[in-house]
Amino acid sequence: MIDRLNQFLGEKLAWLYLVAVVVTAYEVVMRYLFNAPTTWAFELTILLCAICYLLAGGFVTQQKAHIAITSAADMLPRRLRETLALVSHLIGIVAMVGLVWAAWKPAVQAVRIMERTGSAWNPPSPAIIKPLVAVSALLVLLQLVAHLVRDIRKLRD
Repeated sequence: MIDRLNQFLGEKLAWLYLVAVVVTAYEVVMRYLFNAPTTWAFELTILLCAICYLLAGGFVTQQKAHIAITSAADMLPRRLRETLALVSHLIGIVAMVGLVWAAWKPAVQAVRIMERTGSAWNPPSPAIIKPLVAVSALLVLLQLVAHLVRDIRKLRD
Protein backbone atom coordinates (compact mmCIF):
# COMPACT_ATOMS: atom_id res chain seq x y z
CA MET A 1 0.00 0.00 0.00
CA ILE A 2 2.82 2.44 0.83
CA ASP A 3 4.35 1.58 -2.55
CA ARG A 4 1.18 2.67 -4.35
CA LEU A 5 0.82 5.84 -2.26
CA ASN A 6 4.41 6.95 -2.89
CA GLN A 7 4.10 6.06 -6.60
CA PHE A 8 0.89 8.09 -6.86
CA LEU A 9 2.36 11.10 -5.04
CA GLY A 10 5.53 11.01 -7.12
CA GLU A 11 3.66 10.92 -10.40
CA LYS A 12 0.91 13.41 -9.59
CA LEU A 13 2.83 16.02 -7.61
CA ALA A 14 5.47 16.32 -10.33
CA TRP A 15 2.89 18.41 -12.18
CA LEU A 16 3.32 21.11 -9.54
CA TYR A 17 6.72 21.82 -11.07
CA LEU A 18 4.94 22.74 -14.30
CA VAL A 19 2.64 25.06 -12.35
CA ALA A 20 5.74 26.64 -10.77
CA VAL A 21 7.20 27.22 -14.25
CA VAL A 22 3.97 28.88 -15.41
CA VAL A 23 3.86 31.10 -12.31
CA THR A 24 7.50 32.09 -12.87
CA ALA A 25 6.86 32.85 -16.55
CA TYR A 26 3.85 34.95 -15.57
CA GLU A 27 6.00 36.90 -13.10
CA VAL A 28 8.70 37.53 -15.72
CA VAL A 29 6.16 38.79 -18.26
CA MET A 30 4.41 41.01 -15.72
CA ARG A 31 7.66 42.39 -14.31
CA TYR A 32 9.61 43.05 -17.52
CA LEU A 33 6.93 43.69 -20.13
CA PHE A 34 4.31 45.49 -18.05
CA ASN A 35 6.44 46.80 -15.17
CA ALA A 36 3.88 45.27 -12.79
CA PRO A 37 5.61 42.68 -10.62
CA THR A 38 3.51 40.47 -8.40
CA THR A 39 3.88 40.16 -4.64
CA TRP A 40 3.09 36.45 -4.66
CA ALA A 41 4.79 34.66 -7.57
CA PHE A 42 8.20 34.12 -5.97
CA GLU A 43 6.80 32.73 -2.71
CA LEU A 44 4.23 30.57 -4.50
CA THR A 45 6.97 29.09 -6.69
CA ILE A 46 9.07 28.29 -3.63
CA LEU A 47 6.07 26.72 -1.88
CA LEU A 48 5.15 24.55 -4.88
CA CYS A 49 8.73 23.37 -5.33
CA ALA A 50 9.10 22.70 -1.59
CA ILE A 51 5.97 20.54 -1.62
CA CYS A 52 7.33 18.55 -4.58
CA TYR A 53 10.78 18.23 -3.07
CA LEU A 54 9.53 17.06 0.31
CA LEU A 55 7.00 14.56 -0.97
CA ALA A 56 9.42 13.17 -3.57
CA GLY A 57 11.39 11.45 -0.81
CA GLY A 58 8.94 8.58 -0.49
CA PHE A 59 8.75 8.16 -4.26
CA VAL A 60 12.53 8.15 -4.69
CA THR A 61 12.85 5.64 -1.84
CA GLN A 62 10.12 3.47 -3.37
CA GLN A 63 11.94 3.52 -6.72
CA LYS A 64 15.31 2.88 -5.01
CA ALA A 65 16.56 5.87 -6.97
CA HIS A 66 18.64 7.60 -4.30
CA ILE A 67 22.23 8.25 -5.26
CA ALA A 68 24.41 5.29 -4.34
CA ILE A 69 28.00 4.35 -5.00
CA THR A 70 27.71 0.67 -5.81
CA SER A 71 31.07 -0.13 -7.38
CA ALA A 72 32.49 -1.60 -4.15
CA ALA A 73 29.24 -3.30 -3.15
CA ASP A 74 28.89 -4.89 -6.59
CA MET A 75 32.14 -6.80 -5.98
CA LEU A 76 30.80 -8.38 -2.77
CA PRO A 77 29.03 -11.73 -2.63
CA ARG A 78 25.26 -11.50 -3.11
CA ARG A 79 24.42 -12.48 0.47
CA LEU A 80 26.75 -9.85 1.95
CA ARG A 81 25.33 -7.21 -0.41
CA GLU A 82 21.81 -8.06 0.73
CA THR A 83 22.89 -7.93 4.38
CA LEU A 84 24.41 -4.49 3.82
CA ALA A 85 21.13 -3.37 2.25
CA LEU A 86 19.34 -4.43 5.45
CA VAL A 87 21.81 -2.41 7.53
CA SER A 88 21.27 0.56 5.22
CA HIS A 89 17.50 0.29 5.65
CA LEU A 90 17.86 0.14 9.43
CA ILE A 91 20.07 3.24 9.48
CA GLY A 92 17.54 5.06 7.29
CA ILE A 93 14.68 3.96 9.54
CA VAL A 94 16.45 5.31 12.63
CA ALA A 95 17.15 8.61 10.83
CA MET A 96 13.54 8.96 9.67
CA VAL A 97 12.15 8.14 13.13
CA GLY A 98 14.37 10.93 14.46
CA LEU A 99 13.21 13.34 11.77
CA VAL A 100 9.51 12.57 12.30
CA TRP A 101 9.98 13.02 16.04
CA ALA A 102 11.92 16.29 15.66
CA ALA A 103 9.55 17.73 13.04
CA TRP A 104 6.31 16.88 14.83
CA LYS A 105 6.23 19.61 17.50
CA PRO A 106 7.15 22.51 15.17
CA ALA A 107 4.61 21.20 12.63
CA VAL A 108 1.79 21.12 15.17
CA GLN A 109 2.74 24.59 16.43
CA ALA A 110 2.86 26.03 12.89
CA VAL A 111 -0.61 24.68 12.11
CA ARG A 112 -2.05 25.69 15.49
CA ILE A 113 -1.07 29.34 15.06
CA MET A 114 -1.40 29.23 11.25
CA GLU A 115 2.16 30.48 10.92
CA ARG A 116 2.77 32.84 8.02
CA THR A 117 5.85 34.13 6.23
CA GLY A 118 5.53 37.77 7.27
CA SER A 119 6.08 39.02 3.71
CA ALA A 120 3.87 41.45 1.79
CA TRP A 121 1.81 38.53 0.47
CA ASN A 122 2.05 36.71 3.83
CA PRO A 123 0.96 33.19 2.85
CA PRO A 124 0.74 30.38 5.43
CA SER A 125 3.69 28.58 3.83
CA PRO A 126 5.27 27.55 7.17
CA ALA A 127 1.93 26.04 8.22
CA ILE A 128 2.04 23.96 5.04
CA ILE A 129 5.73 23.11 4.79
CA LYS A 130 6.47 22.24 8.43
CA PRO A 131 3.82 19.49 8.61
CA LEU A 132 4.99 18.22 5.23
CA VAL A 133 8.49 17.70 6.66
CA ALA A 134 7.00 15.28 9.20
CA VAL A 135 4.66 13.67 6.65
CA SER A 136 7.40 13.22 4.06
CA ALA A 137 9.75 11.69 6.64
CA LEU A 138 6.92 9.34 7.65
CA LEU A 139 6.41 8.31 4.02
CA VAL A 140 10.12 7.58 3.64
CA LEU A 141 10.08 5.71 6.96
CA LEU A 142 7.16 3.51 5.91
CA GLN A 143 8.77 2.85 2.53
CA LEU A 144 12.04 1.85 4.21
CA VAL A 145 10.14 -0.54 6.50
CA ALA A 146 8.46 -2.06 3.43
CA HIS A 147 11.86 -2.51 1.75
CA LEU A 148 13.30 -4.00 4.94
CA VAL A 149 10.50 -6.56 5.23
CA ARG A 150 10.82 -7.51 1.55
CA ASP A 151 14.59 -7.79 1.76
CA ILE A 152 14.42 -9.95 4.90
CA ARG A 153 12.01 -12.29 3.12
CA LYS A 154 14.31 -12.38 0.09
CA LEU A 155 17.33 -13.12 2.29
CA ARG A 156 15.48 -16.03 3.92
CA ASP A 157 14.69 -17.61 0.55
